[in-house]
Amino acid sequence: MCGIAGIVYSDPTRPCEPSTVTAMRDVFPYRGPDDAGLFIDRNAGLGHRRLSIIDLGGGHQPMTDVTGSLWIIFNGEIYNYRQVRQDLIAKGYSFQTQSDTEVILQAYAAMGENCVTALNGMFAFAIWDMRQRTLFLARDRMGVKPLYYAARPEAFVFGSEMKALFASGLVDARARDEAFAEYLLFRQVAGSDTVFQGVKSLPPGCTMTVGDGTVKISRYWSPRPPADRPATSYEEAKEQLASLLEDSVRLRLISDVPVGTFCSGGVDSSLVTALAAKLKGEAVNTFSVGFEEEDFDESAFARMVSQHHGTIHHELRVGNVQYADLFPRMVWHNDEPLDFANSIHIFALSELAKRQVTVVLTGEGSDELFAGYPRYRIPDMAKSYRLVPAPMRRALGLLVHDHRLAKLDRYASGTATEAMLYNSSYLRPAVVREAYPRMNGYVLGFRTDCLNGQEGLNLDSVGRVSLLDQETFLVSILNRQDKMSMAAAIESRVPFMDYRIVEFANRLPTAHKIRNGTGKAIVKDVARGVLPAAVVDRRKSGFGVPLARWFRSDDGLGARIMELPNSAAADVFDRAVLRRFIDEHRQGAHDHSELLWTALNLATWREVYKC
Repeated sequence: MCGIAGIVYSDPTRPCEPSTVTAMRDVFPYRGPDDAGLFIDRNAGLGHRRLSIIDLGGGHQPMTDVTGSLWIIFNGEIYNYRQVRQDLIAKGYSFQTQSDTEVILQAYAAMGENCVTALNGMFAFAIWDMRQRTLFLARDRMGVKPLYYAARPEAFVFGSEMKALFASGLVDARARDEAFAEYLLFRQVAGSDTVFQGVKSLPPGCTMTVGDGTVKISRYWSPRPPADRPATSYEEAKEQLASLLEDSVRLRLISDVPVGTFCSGGVDSSLVTALAAKLKGEAVNTFSVGFEEEDFDESAFARMVSQHHGTIHHELRVGNVQYADLFPRMVWHNDEPLDFANSIHIFALSELAKRQVTVVLTGEGSDELFAGYPRYRIPDMAKSYRLVPAPMRRALGLLVHDHRLAKLDRYASGTATEAMLYNSSYLRPAVVREAYPRMNGYVLGFRTDCLNGQEGLNLDSVGRVSLLDQETFLVSILNRQDKMSMAAAIESRVPFMDYRIVEFANRLPTAHKIRNGTGKAIVKDVARGVLPAAVVDRRKSGFGVPLARWFRSDDGLGARIMELPNSAAADVFDRAVLRRFIDEHRQGAHDHSELLWTALNLATWREVYKC
């Protein structure tokens, strides 16, 4: 796990100044506190910050091959690097180090841009070919590792974080206003576009070649399953998943530094913890975060898992005031406005973990693969709910104040496509439009393209929403995990994101994922053999944060939200509407916490990045 940055000037006679690449590289020292490197070749430069995980003494970057013509900078881990290394040795390739970085370099020498198909891991890397004067970049299949770029007339610049591009002096931190509506609806901007003008994200499962004044992007992998999927019995599938998960965890335990787990007490992180404890055969360090608010606190379940598997458990609590103090700093680390409220807790947990380990395993991704969110059933439920007369639906809504019923009613009033497209949204367009008058005319092009691209895949509505989330919502979750953990110099590994598990999950029928009204059924059945029943069968909580309560307080987030309407950065909103929403929320008349969270984030982001 590291940080990479680089630049290639369009004019081959323009020298690349070392100070420029150094500034880009050193904007994120927390990504690589163990080492730093620089390579300059006329109009091109590569910079690297290293968090040493594999081959501590021999993995310095930028790294070159035996010819001295290929140079690589790499962020991530290749979990099957030992096998790939042996395959390359059998073909006559030799190695100077024990690092996975050199394995990528030699695989590129042997296979060219197809080298990515041999790699099982999380990665973002760049290879400069001195002879061909080309730059090759690649991002892992699910987008666990971020990679940003800007193609300017005078230069191509790239980095692990957007702020590296700004440090080049060639890219301005200018807001892309047309992205605000999508952020306010979904808390993230999906696809290659970002909230900054001219700053792009290389899509997951893609490579890029830059040279001769052209930029070519190629897709080498997609999570979309084949339309013809052979049937597998539930018991067979359960055995396959158990085997795949165990192998995925085994690979992710490979490290030359201490490894632990983030164990929230939920079934996914608890299952990863159980497998890690079994495979290591020794006490594992586990880490969890709790709340003073008992109805949000999961720490008792995390302790239960720790006791069951004999782990060395560490926990902390982050309250309202500490949370509010960390908030602007975490927005800076995230590059964009925060998407998930628990991002700040992940950073605090990473700081705690750093005292004991350098690598942690986490449970992200299981819900999106195995239909763990109750909202995945809403599109089908909405079909039936649509048959209930509208007056009766309105009357029921007045009697039963439940956000899930409100969401169901919202989708029952629209089309089936809208129910799937907006399934991961946090707010209704009408609510956003009231607070954000500039919203008219927004376009959800990438999300719509993802949904349209599913035609012919023979998926039901649950499968379609799940796949849409994997290409949008989940990418944001994974980037959040990377940035918040790397802010504390911790490497997060995500066993459920092994591409073999993704392909397996997307071939399964919904009946294997939702059984007896319970989502993620097959994962829970795998977990029953290694976890207490109280952990497996408890109600899903989703690592929530008591935002609604904190916004009603007089300090912490409460104080920040009270200041929001007077903030200069809040000028994109209707200030009178914001004040009304704040008053209604603080008086308990309505729960506007979702809108207040996104509005506070967007304004804070504009203040932090002065855009």
